[in-house]
Amino acid sequence: MIAPTTATATAAPSAAAAAASSDPVGDRALLTDPFLQAPTADGVSVVWFTEFAGSRHAVLVGEGVAGLGAADLAAAASGTTFPGVTLVAAETSKLSQVAEDYQSNIPVKPAQSEGIVDRDVWRHEGAVTGLQPGTEVPYRVVSLDGSATAGSGTFTLQPAAQAGDDLDILLTSDHQAMVNTPANLHQAAATIGDIDAVFLAGDLVNIPDRASEWFDDTRGSGFFPVLQGNGGRTSTGGVEYAGGEIVQNAPLYPAVGNHEVQGRRAGATALGASFNAPVPRSVAETAYEAVAADVNPSGDPAVREQWIVDNSFSTTTYEEIFSLPDTSPGGETYYATTVGDVRLVSLYSTRIWRGTTATPDPAARTASSRYQEAQSTLDAPLAQGYGEHIFEAIDASSEQYDWLQDELASEEFTDARYRVVMLHEGPQGLGDNVMPQFADPERIEERDDAGNLVGVRYEYPATENELLYDLQPLLEDAGVDLVHNGHSHLWNRFVADNGTTNFLETSNTGNSYGAYHPLSGRSRPVPPAPWNAENYWAQDNPGGLEPIVPNVAPYTNEAGTPLPFVQDNNLAVFTKFNTGSGEITTYSFDVRTPDVAPKVIDVFSIGRPDTEPDPEPEPEPEPELFTATATRDATLSRPVAGDARATASATVLRTSITKRVTAWARGRQWTATGIGNVYVTANRAAVRERMWARTASSGAVATRSCTRASMAEAQACADGYALTSAERVAEANLVAYDDYLDERALVLAQADARFLADRDARTVRIPSVSWERAHAQAQEHGLYRIRVAAYGR
Repeated sequence: MIAPTTATATAAPSAAAAAASSDPVGDRALLTDPFLQAPTADGVSVVWFTEFAGSRHAVLVGEGVAGLGAADLAAAASGTTFPGVTLVAAETSKLSQVAEDYQSNIPVKPAQSEGIVDRDVWRHEGAVTGLQPGTEVPYRVVSLDGSATAGSGTFTLQPAAQAGDDLDILLTSDHQAMVNTPANLHQAAATIGDIDAVFLAGDLVNIPDRASEWFDDTRGSGFFPVLQGNGGRTSTGGVEYAGGEIVQNAPLYPAVGNHEVQGRRAGATALGASFNAPVPRSVAETAYEAVAADVNPSGDPAVREQWIVDNSFSTTTYEEIFSLPDTSPGGETYYATTVGDVRLVSLYSTRIWRGTTATPDPAARTASSRYQEAQSTLDAPLAQGYGEHIFEAIDASSEQYDWLQDELASEEFTDARYRVVMLHEGPQGLGDNVMPQFADPERIEERDDAGNLVGVRYEYPATENELLYDLQPLLEDAGVDLVHNGHSHLWNRFVADNGTTNFLETSNTGNSYGAYHPLSGRSRPVPPAPWNAENYWAQDNPGGLEPIVPNVAPYTNEAGTPLPFVQDNNLAVFTKFNTGSGEITTYSFDVRTPDVAPKVIDVFSIGRPDTEPDPEPEPEPEPELFTATATRDATLSRPVAGDARATASATVLRTSITKRVTAWARGRQWTATGIGNVYVTANRAAVRERMWARTASSGAVATRSCTRASMAEAQACADGYALTSAERVAEANLVAYDDYLDERALVLAQADARFLADRDARTVRIPSVSWERAHAQAQEHGLYRIRVAAYGR
């Protein structure tokens, strides 16, 4: 039974009782529908939000809740009993960091001059107990604000799933209030049906402290609305979708993504700028020591901690919104829990994303990025970016790694039928965001001959990739079945060499950043020298595993080649994990054709059998059969000839002209040096004609055996199988060789083009006007520097 509370009166539902519905009722509005958290063996927590503190908040549970009208809900929340209705009082807290700014999508937004404006949002949580395993019970929530009432529609809850339960779990990620997220969740709910749990691998919203992105973004794709079927955004296919009614009836298990981490709030005037301005905690701690006497004269530890958080980064809003296990050293940021036959481990594996600008000349660096610091920030530690720094260490020396080792050795994990690890950034992937390597940025300080700091740049040594060289071996050795990650907004899958551990990124809700693979037509930007090119991959998976081509209905390129990824923004994917069969099924649909149902593109299985298999029955005696074996070889040949064209350009610095200028100003002599550069660019096309006119040959040998009722039938079967098998293999080899020759022709043509362009650029004459212009620029630059030094800008 459900844990009761004391009631003072008994009543029948009013004549105005509402029909069972998921629509809210009352004269006030809830900010969200309720959603389910932290199920236990006999209960579950119900959470919802309002924009008013209210006078009373409650969960109403039981078969009688559907028939209650708004007045009945208010009476029930105040203690009046109704048949089949049990009251569970809720605890209320206020979110401490949510706010809005001029970039918020709300009906009335703050002016830019107002900066960040706090928003009042209250969280309510009622812990329902006394539930029976496997039994769904109707429930509603109600919030009272004086005489005003806000009530939810009717949904269902049940306690934690039991071992052996057949669950359908939605695997998803990277919603981020994107345009096609409502369409994706609508299709997932319509296709899967009753979803029993959601595993969401990070990037739930875009700016974590912006309240509207969680609750009521006017674009119609806020986090809770689309997971509760209350959104309303037009997809890129032109159809409006509300999302799916999911988390009102199923518990949600998230992981921290980089978009759950808010950057420095201290001094920020916009939430977006704050989000993009985190610094490592160690930097903030050092900065605190310099100002401690002023900001915390009494030495209060709480004041110190808050100053450091305000000047580094935090996951406060994420942790305040959800009710997650908090027994790890990281609290709710990484945890482990059991969901039926699944042991789920959610890790804190992410870092700040920064742009790809890489400027070799320190003096010319105007922006901070993953590779460099802007010149203007070199004397301001808290204004620097520190590259793509990792928020929570996960290497073999870290606290998180030690906790994970213990978890992977626990009985809950080792005895689980399915072992799943969820994290935002994973060790394998074809996406843009797998670069740079998941390593602590190696800070390189560049100095002049006098020892003055003139630049800072960052390297990410490939050998220091924490996910690849520390985490992945640990997961594989522990027999993890599935590593579920996001971050690059695409679908791709890999299988470890142990044959057990599958790596799945299924984060393309229709907002892909693309795959970087020879078949994708994309290449990642690679920083130039002096950065070490060996650390950076323009294409392919730096994790080393080969991507799996979807095994049911892969998409193909224009040449008909199956693609081992889904990267098109018109194609959204979602994935179902069925714990009854152990099958993980990925669906995809084209948002441009809303009337076409999603199709299955990939299915694979994980886990161990739930029971010992039944013994095999004794075989029936077989009639006498004959077996024949045949060996056949096949040789195929084909003339191969190809042309290849390529165009390249080269730019060379022909000369640098230095101009030294001396002048008197304010009674002092000032000297400045200006530099004028003369560049020459040449473009050249090259053609390799008929360079591969030759004959390509391929051979194959195949051996096949057949068992048939007669020797003649067996021999004919074996002969046919062996011959066709050999021909198929030879043909496949020949096609591959053709492709190789074409590729080599193109590479040589491109090399020729680069050589010719470079040669022309280095030999071209420089017009005298270019020399004169260079001298003039040097003179002007030198005098400008003198004016700045003497008089200011």
